[in-house]
Amino acid sequence: MSGAFYQQMDHGRFESTALTAGPWSAESQHAGPPSALLVRAMERFEADATLRLARISVDVLGPVPIAPLDIEVRTVRPGRSVELLEASASVAGRPALVARGWRMRRTPDDFPTVGTHDGPPVPATRERGPMMSFAHADGYLSVVDFSFVSGGGDELGPAQAWGRARVDLVEGERMTGWQHTVVVADSASGVSLASDPLSHPAVNCDLVVSLHRDPEPGWVQLDSETVGGPGQGVLTDTLISDDRGRLGRCVQNLYGRRAG
Repeated sequence: MSGAFYQQMDHGRFESTALTAGPWSAESQHAGPPSALLVRAMERFEADATLRLARISVDVLGPVPIAPLDIEVRTVRPGRSVELLEASASVAGRPALVARGWRMRRTPDDFPTVGTHDGPPVPATRERGPMMSFAHADGYLSVVDFSFVSGGGDELGPAQAWGRARVDLVEGERMTGWQHTVVVADSASGVSLASDPLSHPAVNCDLVVSLHRDPEPGWVQLDSETVGGPGQGVLTDTLISDDRGRLGRCVQNLYGRRAG
């Protein structure tokens, strides 16, 4: 098995490996890796060191099969200080995910700030713990570790967990901090479960991540709470941090249903 989520076939095409398989099916991808692949496309598109990715929003248009992905990226709104990009991933000509990202000019070195933006304490050790033991475990969950500070991978309610991926996004490439953060952040709704996933599963159809600074490509903490109610909806709200402190927030809207 490849030591990466994807193998690059040519400039815009990527072979999906079995490691992309999500918790619900061995045939469908976890949304984290393909979302990160769209982040990669945005980062490389007309790259400018004076600009940084500030926010990405990913819409998952349906189950993403484990198959070759064709990636395209374009400018929606050009600008010297702020620009909007759009990237898409398609399978056999059918769009599977579409993402938009705001890229903004970096603040000057003397830009004033208020507060320290301290993050949670960094533990001396972080060990892999149980995560969704009911789920398909041979794909994504086999190579992404979660170390829980509070709550647990099979418990209901708010939770705090450090997460990291142990493989590359694209074979032979080291993930950037943004790519790695998105790979992990899409699991926030699994870190904090609001309902029994066997009787009342809730699956996210989007992922919105906003960061005030570039993240490190190491451990990422998700401080997550999933809320919902009868006749309404389900939402996961997450504060994201790394070893240097606070990074930003992640929000996911979930489709909740009765199993069967």
